Amino acid sequence: LADQIEELERELARAALRHARMRALAARLALADVEVDLLWWIVAAASEPAVLRASETLGGSRARRGATLALFAEVAAIAPEVARELALQLARGHRLIASGLVRQADDDVSAASPLTPTPRLMAYLAGDDVPEPPIERIAIERATRDRFVYDVEQLTTLRSLVDLLAPTARVLLAIEGPARTGRRHAVAFAAGRPVLSLDLDRLGNRPAAVGAALRALRRELALVDAVPVLANVTIDRVAAAETFAMLAAFVEETAGPLVLTTRLHALDLGSARPVVRVTWTAPDVAARTTLWRQALGADADLGPGGLEQLAHRYRLGPGGIARAVASTRIARPATADSRLTLPELVGGVRHNIAEGLAGVATRVDVTQSWADLVLAEDTLDQVNGLVARLRHGHQVLDGWGYREKLARGAGVAALFSGPPGTGKTMVAGLIARELDLELYQVDLSQVVSKWVGETEKQLARVFDAAEAGHALLLFDEADALFGQRSTETRGAVDRYANLEVNFLLQRIEAFGGVTILTTNLDAAIDKALKRRLAGHVVFAAPDDDERATLWQRCIRTATAPLGGDHDYDELAMMFPTMSGANIRNAAIAAAFFAARDGASAIGQEHLERAGRVEYRSMGFLLADRSRPQGRNLR
Repeated sequence: LADQIEELERELARAALRHARMRALAARLALADVEVDLLWWIVAAASEPAVLRASETLGGSRARRGATLALFAEVAAIAPEVARELALQLARGHRLIASGLVRQADDDVSAASPLTPTPRLMAYLAGDDVPEPPIERIAIERATRDRFVYDVEQLTTLRSLVDLLAPTARVLLAIEGPARTGRRHAVAFAAGRPVLSLDLDRLGNRPAAVGAALRALRRELALVDAVPVLANVTIDRVAAAETFAMLAAFVEETAGPLVLTTRLHALDLGSARPVVRVTWTAPDVAARTTLWRQALGADADLGPGGLEQLAHRYRLGPGGIARAVASTRIARPATADSRLTLPELVGGVRHNIAEGLAGVATRVDVTQSWADLVLAEDTLDQVNGLVARLRHGHQVLDGWGYREKLARGAGVAALFSGPPGTGKTMVAGLIARELDLELYQVDLSQVVSKWVGETEKQLARVFDAAEAGHALLLFDEADALFGQRSTETRGAVDRYANLEVNFLLQRIEAFGGVTILTTNLDAAIDKALKRRLAGHVVFAAPDDDERATLWQRCIRTATAPLGGDHDYDELAMMFPTMSGANIRNAAIAAAFFAARDGASAIGQEHLERAGRVEYRSMGFLLADRSRPQGRNLR
């Protein structure tokens, strides 16, 4: 008897839970008692074998497909006028069907149409609070609110969100800012209610997947009092018209406040709702230090100032910091010491930079050193001044208070211009190596798109990932992106091209990292960009002495066998129009000539032969085998 009583008590507890949840659902959907009874009938017909057998006895084999209104009215002895009203409501799209909790099996809307509950409704009544994938539920318990860290600017934003997120506020709230900086948790914190989030970035432009996810979100909103959040919205209404239309319809149909998070500025879904735009920034250095300390706990040995160095260097939010720590723990060897080190954490951050820039920028490994560089003294002074600005930026801007003098961002953008092969890309790599930055070269073929708004979206992704990860961005052949804007817009092409340049100028100015642009066409760069530059370094073609030094440095390695007959001054005069890149190519070619000839050393003859080959590839006519002439054939 004790076992039976215990089982009965457990069943009563489960029944009480189901009834409590049904009462909450009825209140949310404003269901009348008869509608609640109908919903119980639909659930019972799908979950109780005894009810299914009785339904088959009364209604035939059709009952296997689901409960019907006709059989419910007969079993429950519903008055005819009440049954007719229920049938009319089901025909017009009853709240149970519109919410997606109940499905109508047939296209017809007769009283004999089978009705079935969705698996999510069944799980909810059984006590399951886990939403359907890809929906994510974010809730902040009162006991954990003190663990959330916000800086002064973020706290000001949070206070402004409280009234906007009231349950009765029909507002479209667009929170614009970098990804993984705690935007969704900020919504849950300010609203005092859970958040139901759908990350659209993971679904991409797949209308079927987006449609299924929006239906799952609509079902979940019918079950739970929560704030819906469409996260990482970057949908373009031209390139993804079908997806855009589904999102716009969802925005219009959803009651109460609806939140969008996006990296883009002034994203428009074409909604008639009142729109409020809020800028959400990454936490400041002090807040990031606390976040790193919380994420690491006692599981790190960073040395003196290591925590502050991480916080200053990487503009990560709580999500980015958590991912970096998790990546570090997974990537480290199993035999390593249990405490994480600073280089390991830097590696964890870089793993996530590569993910953010995948497909739009390529990581460049820097193998050269400053000893390989040959530049004019004035040019080298400019480069050293740029390095000093980057190295001592924290001291001057924050320590000496000059950040308040800056209009927007504290980043550094520099333009390297000059003929091909004069060392522009090489210097960008050396600067990255000097400052221990990751160097990423932006792939213009992947960034520039014919679709309106797509170029801006990809560039926003590039800048956000690079700024968070403290990477140096290299825009090679920058005149393709930063060209002069048209003063006369003769059509849509000119207008949208100007918009792209405007967007780039804004992002360059607001960017907190390092951007280097290289070009062979200085005059083609927009003048407004030049005003925003921290430096403009002009790389001239090398003179005779510089070319001689380049020949000497390019041919020498630690193990290369060199002859004693090299005359670098003679080589510099023989090939007067060669740049550093041309000389490097010739030096390597000379080594292959020597290897092919079976020579014991790389001699002057190999260098001259390789120089003539390179000169021909440059398009110059060779009058004889000893002295090239300067006539260009191109």
